[in-house]
Amino acid sequence: MAIDFEKLGAAGVNVDEALTRLMGSRALYERLLVKFLDDGNMARLTEAAAADDAEEGFEAAHALKGVCGNLSMTRLYELVSRQCDLFRAGDRAGAFALVPEAKQCYDEVREVIANG
Repeated sequence: MAIDFEKLGAAGVNVDEALTRLMGSRALYERLLVKFLDDGNMARLTEAAAADDAEEGFEAAHALKGVCGNLSMTRLYELVSRQCDLFRAGDRAGAFALVPEAKQCYDEVREVIANG
């Protein structure tokens, strides 16, 4: 599978930063991106929002934040970081209000990874 790094950049991923972190290994980065397709944290976050479960929402957002940070998914990382801050501040409504935007960004990144 060949991932279009230019399209990833357009989807809010800082490819250069990720490649620097991975000592320039495009093959390793592609393998990690493909593994991201199996990450279930966005589904967990969406389900937590539907159930109004702030604890589960925070855990899912926090886990997703870590994955996105490591893969330099900057736009999505910033959104879920904001969610984590809102959860920590006790603003579950504000945190859950960001789910549709985060899901849209997540889906865009997944689409590029899955379809090159």
